[in-house]
Formats: sequence, structure tokens, C-alpha cells
Amino acid sequence: MVRLFRRKKSPSKPKPKLKKKPTRPEVKKEPPRPEALIEKGTIRGEVKYPWGTVAHATTTVDGRSAVADGTGKYEIPGVDAGVYTVSAKAPFPGYETAPQSVTLAAGETKVVDFYLDFEKTIVHGFVYGAEGKPIAGATLSGVMSGKDVENTVTDDKGYFRFEKARQGNQFIRVNAAGYVGETRDFTAKKGEETRLEFRLTPAACKIHGAVTDASGKPLRAEVHLSKSSVIVQRTWSNGETGYYEFPVLPGTYDLLANAAGHLSNGWRGSISADTKVDFRLIVLPGAKTQRNLRTSP
Repeated sequence: MVRLFRRKKSPSKPKPKLKKKPTRPEVKKEPPRPEALIEKGTIRGEVKYPWGTVAHATTTVDGRSAVADGTGKYEIPGVDAGVYTVSAKAPFPGYETAPQSVTLAAGETKVVDFYLDFEKTIVHGFVYGAEGKPIAGATLSGVMSGKDVENTVTDDKGYFRFEKARQGNQFIRVNAAGYVGETRDFTAKKGEETRLEFRLTPAACKIHGAVTDASGKPLRAEVHLSKSSVIVQRTWSNGETGYYEFPVLPGTYDLLANAAGHLSNGWRGSISADTKVDFRLIVLPGAKTQRNLRTSP
């Protein structure tokens, strides 16, 4: 009998342990350094116009805009260092201002204020006599530039020019020695020059006189000449003599004299020749000193 013997299996060799690859420590993202924020600059300022500050005006720099608050103040933060053009626009039409160039350094705060003024246009023309001859030295006033009244005088060709007239409905007064003054309404338009021409009528007579206080001291006063309740001429009396004069045609007129710190005084009458009308103005109760209402045209 043959016995079969099973060969004993030799014990398996233990597998070598795999060494773990070292892992890199996880890198944590750091928050932005404060230095990165300091590199940005800020542009701030105030927007004004003739009547005060402009609430809710829009200021623009490099495509970014900011709306001013109720006091006209604006701020544009986070602006990179560089050279920029800053502009401002009112929330209502009729006003403009030139853009400003600004150089901003890293981390700098720059103050850029704006003054919005009326959009400007040009008013010009000629003043002639009835016979067509140019009148040199004629005075023109009443045209507004911003909130101020502009004045000018014709040259030897009778030409006048207002470079910064305000747009919109206006009026202009023309006075020349020996001629009847004229007042005319007109409309100045944006982007267009307004040309006016006057032909004044020689005066047949004049209304003249002096404005003084109660003691007889000459006063600098504004005197209005009206016809049919419409003011046709205005002038100022001479501060040293009190003298004033209106060249006119025969007719019925109203005069009114006003001086700072004094009660106004008026006159009405019909004239056919030179007529003298003097005014004595009484000091207002409580008025201490006289001061001019404004600069004479």
C-alpha cells in the first residue's frame, strides 16, 4: 500500500510594508494684506452752483460715478494711483462746469471741488442811430452771466459783444447820449450766437434832476423811468452831484428813485420839453449809514 503524503506548504513571506509618501502641509490662504488696501486712493469733494450746494449731482472718474448727498458732498473710494479726468453734472439742465485733471498717488485722498455755472452763449450786435450811423459809446446792460448783470459799451463801429451770456429768456437795455433808450426781450439759445440790432430814435427832450437826502446831500440812487407801467430805462444818479438824466420823447412818464437806507420816492407827469424833477429821499427809521445796493451799470 502506497501512502500519499501532502507536502506541507512553506509559510509565506510577509509582504514588506509600503512606506507612506510624505504629504505636503496644507497651505492656508492668507487674507489680503492691509498694504494692498492702502494702495488705493480716494477722490472726494463738494459740488456748488450760484445758489449754494448741488444735492445729488453726479461725479464721474474713470468710468465710476458717485452721487452727491443732500449737502453736495461726494466720495469715490478705491481708485488706483494715476492721472484721471474728473467731471461733474447737475441733476437739472442749464448748468455746466469744465472737467478737472487729477493726479492721484497710492493711498492718497484728493479733494476736487466743482462749481457749476450757467451754460454760456454769445450775444452781440450793433447800435445805430435812426439815420443808420453807428453810435459809439452806447451803454448796454441787463444781460445776465450766471447770477450777475453784465454791461458793455459799443465801439466806434457801434458793435457790442457779451461773451458769457446766460442761456434762456433775457432782456437788454440800450442807452446813448441824445437818444431815447430802448429795452428789448430776447432768448439766448445753447450752441447759437444771438445777434441783435438797435436803431435808436433821437431824443426831443429830457427828464433830468438830482437825488439828495433830506439835508440836500447828493445820493447815489437808482432811478427808473416807466411808460404805461413798463420800465423803459434805468440809470444811476451821480454819487458826487446826485445828477441823473433820461433822453425821451414827449409823453407821460413815471419816475421812481431808490437809495439804500432811504424811502423810495416817485413822480408822474406829462412832458413836451426838457423837464427837471428833483428827489429828496428820507432816511428809513433805524438806518444808520447809506450803502449802495449794487455796482452801477
